[in-house]
Amino acid sequence: MKKNKCNLGGEQSGHIILGNFATTGDGILVALEILYSMRKGKKASELFDNFKQIPQKLVNINVKDKSVINSKNCKKSIKKAKKLIKNKGRILVRQSGTEPKIRIMCESINKNIMTKCIKIVKKSLNWK
Repeated sequence: MKKNKCNLGGEQSGHIILGNFATTGDGILVALEILYSMRKGKKASELFDNFKQIPQKLVNINVKDKSVINSKNCKKSIKKAKKLIKNKGRILVRQSGTEPKIRIMCESINKNIMTKCIKIVKKSLNWK
């Protein structure tokens, strides 16, 4: 959101972030903003019809050591995957905050590119 200077963001779990007011998802704040917009004359159908869903795949890879994500091989693979998907979607690779896993999330209308990108990164993690 910061990179693209957006004030509205969200995630698959349903969290909606209103960047002008908070840095994390806040359901009550979002509900109040929706009600405020509706009170100003906007219809709910107008507010909710702007979202276009893009296919997304999340793969969780069990690892012995989450720092594998910092290895030269893994960084090279992530860079390769990002280059492949550039302008056709996005890929995000991160450590789980709670489990010994690396999470690979990829979004694209092109499912073949999505699958290729995930395979590139997955291979570099020496997963078991």
